[in-house]
Amino acid sequence: MSKKYKNLIFFFIIFIVFFLGILTERFDVDKKISKNLETFTDRIYQFVYSITNKEKKVYIHIEPRHYQKILSIRDLSINKTMLTKDLEDWVPARINLRNNTKDIKIKVWFDNLVRKSPDTKETNELLYLIKDWIPDDKISKKNNPNIKIRLKGVWPDHWTDDKQWSFKIKFINEEDQIFNLSRLALQPPETLDYIYEWLLSKAFENENLISLPVSFTEVIINNKSRGLYTAHGQISEKILKKNKRPLSPIIGFSKDTWIKEQINSKRLLGLGATDSLNGLEDTFLRSKIEPVRFDKFKNDPTQVAYLKKAIYLLESFRNGEKKTSEVFDIKKLAKVMALRALIGSSEFDYLDTKFYYNFNTSLLEPISKEAHVRLNLNWKEKYYSWWIDSTKIRTHYTGNKNIFIDLLYKDKKFYEEYLKQLNIYSSNNFYNELIKNNKTEFENNLLILKSNFPTKKIFSYEHLIIMEKRVQDLLSPIEGLNAYFEKFSKGIVKIKVQNIQRLPVEITGLRFADGTEIKKENSMLIDGKQPLQPAKIYTFEVDCKNSSNCDKNFIQNQKVLYNILGQTSERLVMIQPFYYSNKK
Repeated sequence: MSKKYKNLIFFFIIFIVFFLGILTERFDVDKKISKNLETFTDRIYQFVYSITNKEKKVYIHIEPRHYQKILSIRDLSINKTMLTKDLEDWVPARINLRNNTKDIKIKVWFDNLVRKSPDTKETNELLYLIKDWIPDDKISKKNNPNIKIRLKGVWPDHWTDDKQWSFKIKFINEEDQIFNLSRLALQPPETLDYIYEWLLSKAFENENLISLPVSFTEVIINNKSRGLYTAHGQISEKILKKNKRPLSPIIGFSKDTWIKEQINSKRLLGLGATDSLNGLEDTFLRSKIEPVRFDKFKNDPTQVAYLKKAIYLLESFRNGEKKTSEVFDIKKLAKVMALRALIGSSEFDYLDTKFYYNFNTSLLEPISKEAHVRLNLNWKEKYYSWWIDSTKIRTHYTGNKNIFIDLLYKDKKFYEEYLKQLNIYSSNNFYNELIKNNKTEFENNLLILKSNFPTKKIFSYEHLIIMEKRVQDLLSPIEGLNAYFEKFSKGIVKIKVQNIQRLPVEITGLRFADGTEIKKENSMLIDGKQPLQPAKIYTFEVDCKNSSNCDKNFIQNQKVLYNILGQTSERLVMIQPFYYSNKK
């Protein structure tokens, strides 16, 4: 082979490698290959699990014409890139905890026999022989539909996969149930953050908050395994009974406006326009407040009266007429939000939160779900801030407010209770203790999930530890206040103060070098500093009773007493002798 020919081959190989490199970078080929390999690996593990799994399986039979309707709705949703309310059509189906394929064949054969030879001795004898195969006394009804089922989930991650789609299920007869649930959602575990939804539900249950039960089960649809699913309880009378709450209305904000604005925004962007003036940012202020599953009680005067009170409370909160503490059970709300914060939830979404009206307290209790723990993102650097205040820490969002969160935190009585609960849970290693106390169930669920999704991030102890550290860091900042001496006159000392961290502080008085203190009857509350904004300056006055200790000459002996809102530990800050003034 000539040298010229070798050089040509060498340069050709270099060109191919270079070209493939460009393609890989341009179209993320390497990421797509990696993702496909992960999916293939998971599918192999799921196949093995399905063969070896002899425990919890759910069998769903959907007649071909009804299954075709689900397929059509899925196609429409994929085209829209959203599952809208007009596509939420239910179809009848049958659900069992054991495979009833043989039962179906026997039923069809037996019904044909009965049709040909009704009420004969031979037919009755045959019925007696096979009754143990089909325990139900009414064989002709054994395989009739007992549920209605539909696709679930607004976003494509719920139904674009070729194998696993999210479903909502409700029993036709509400007395029937599966996993002690008459209404449930079956979702791919990824859409509910694998084990984290179970962990959050268990935390709510542990703290006597309204919880929606979570478990894991393999789902078989029309004799084909769809893999492992998360079975998630949905709001029902049984759920209230399980949570030891008397029957009373549950309300929430409708998603309709938000979904329609999403669609409209995409339409405008497709036309080359920017977002609508009626945009997404204030859909909270425009969404309807509506009851959840109230139709059967609409003729009950007592329940109707409760519903009116519930809607009045939530609407009065939204329009600013009533404070958080006048509308919600603030201890329960504080616990829900603190537990979400500590688990690393990326949001506290008003659309995912419903509210139970407790007629004994005339207050609303939150029903929270969807942990939204983003383990697939860089959570070590990603810092969600809803649990601190209402400001969104994003370059293009800084200065904007989460209106729902902002309204909650405006009531300092609630904010204080929330920060108190945040400190309690983060100081007591709450989630690790919860896992220890439910060790068998936790480890069993973790094993099931890892057996089906070996390539996915199912759980991280480090994540929980880092969240605890972040919370404690927030509650115990390195610096809390700047304090500057202004003047001492007629027994009154004036000190200029700046809150230089995110949380509100209470300034309570002065402490001197000899240990004596002067406490104000009413502490001074200062809001937290907003990101990228200068710290505001306030004047703090103390009646020193003509004590010379307050004179500027003795400033080295003076310290300001304060504490972070909701925290019991007192903090001290030295007073600086010089203060910026517009007077030259």
